[in-house]
Amino acid sequence: MKDTRLDVAGLLAHGSLRGTTPLYLTPASAVIESVVLVSQLEAIQRVRPNTVVALSAEMGSGGWLVSAALRHAWERRASAVVVAGSTYSSAVIGLAERLGITLLASEGNPAGVALALAAEIGAALSVVDAELARFARAVAKDSTLTDVLSTISGELDGVGVSLEYDGVVLASAGMDPRDQAEVITVDVGAANAAVPSALTARVPASGVHNLRLVRSILEVAAPSVKAAWLLGDSRDAARAVPTAALAGLNQSRGSSGATFEQDHRHLLSQLGWRRHERYVAVWICHADSNTSGPDLTAVLRLLWRKIAARSPLAKVDGGWLALVPAADESVVAQLELRLKTRLRPALAELGLVAGLSRWVEEAPPLPSVIQEARLAAVSAQSAGQGTVLGFAGLGVAAATAFVDQDAVALVAELTLPRLMASPDRDAIVAAAAAFLDHRSSVSLAAAALDVHRNTLQARLGRARELGVPLDNPSELLSVHLILNVLRAAAHEKQTFKDPHETRKDSHEFPV
Repeated sequence: MKDTRLDVAGLLAHGSLRGTTPLYLTPASAVIESVVLVSQLEAIQRVRPNTVVALSAEMGSGGWLVSAALRHAWERRASAVVVAGSTYSSAVIGLAERLGITLLASEGNPAGVALALAAEIGAALSVVDAELARFARAVAKDSTLTDVLSTISGELDGVGVSLEYDGVVLASAGMDPRDQAEVITVDVGAANAAVPSALTARVPASGVHNLRLVRSILEVAAPSVKAAWLLGDSRDAARAVPTAALAGLNQSRGSSGATFEQDHRHLLSQLGWRRHERYVAVWICHADSNTSGPDLTAVLRLLWRKIAARSPLAKVDGGWLALVPAADESVVAQLELRLKTRLRPALAELGLVAGLSRWVEEAPPLPSVIQEARLAAVSAQSAGQGTVLGFAGLGVAAATAFVDQDAVALVAELTLPRLMASPDRDAIVAAAAAFLDHRSSVSLAAAALDVHRNTLQARLGRARELGVPLDNPSELLSVHLILNVLRAAAHEKQTFKDPHETRKDSHEFPV
């Protein structure tokens, strides 16, 4: 990388610029990638950065033309300006110093300097082509994505290289610079991909690396990155066949795990599942139940390698499933921790949630483990994108995840019209819900709400006046569900209330 890099200082010492006289040199030696011979001032406005601008003998004869050329060259981030040898005013040299651009005077015609420099750049490019060919042969030998990225990073002196999908880092190698970095990106996604993936290098902004050469290396490596990714994904898909097949087996409701294993013992044996071995299931699905694109499975499989590389992730109906061996309860706790620390940000970015089955003393049948993870994932949908939820913390509360909140709210509007129209509805709902939460204990509910016992009694009386049936056991389940939905809606409304909105007087029922 560094040997093929041309710069002003190097060529002044032992290159084509050796026959020029520095009128002003910038403290940092500028990189040289091309050269142009300019005979008209407007032509400078079309040069690329890191270009040496050689002014024709006619242009370099006038001080004002040189001053104008310096300004144009500085705007285009040129490496240096070469003029014909002559006596230049201190104003011209001072302008070069203020602009921070190197100004050189040639002993002969600047055209000769430009031709010699062009030949030297061409020779350097031929070396670059040879180096790129060598690198292409080296990176083509790598069969895994990790090896490909490591080879790329090694060629770039260890800089950070990553494969990214919609801003999510799928795999990486090398070290990202601590200070400011130049980010160079090359697309490696399929032409019909909804969101293209990209090969990204973060190069220190110190000017040590030739950024055009870095891009060339990424472009040369892009096919190898894509091939290694596709090869790894095909291998993961083959390994995931037993998991996908198991997800399609149904266990009769009420039947035992032993019965399931007996009914499917030959298939389970062929798929590689061992009897009585413990597993924990992870189910990943969309937070909003949308269908996924065909390229998201390959993305998730790369991310899953950060969690449990030996347990393949299978695409199944309604999401993605993985079964991880779990000899004891600590394995489940560690797996949940890894999901939350390593995968949750990516899940949030991709609009996904994850559910985790629980660990029990007696190994349950595999279909039950899968269903627990799926139910936990569905329950996590209401909590928002990126949520990771374990079934152990849900229990029977998972049933509420399948309740249509809008339908419950509509039932409240139709059956409790006086409550819904009451100006003190939110306070009454909170009181009645807390009362039922605490098994009809006024004292516990008042403590939970941080209100006086008499205040809570008054609000419960008000709820009964508004038609809320708090004393009929057969209706308490439905009432509790309605109150919970109304309480959650009131909390959400309060959470997203405009802070600049004028606060209205609250309607408190008198004690």
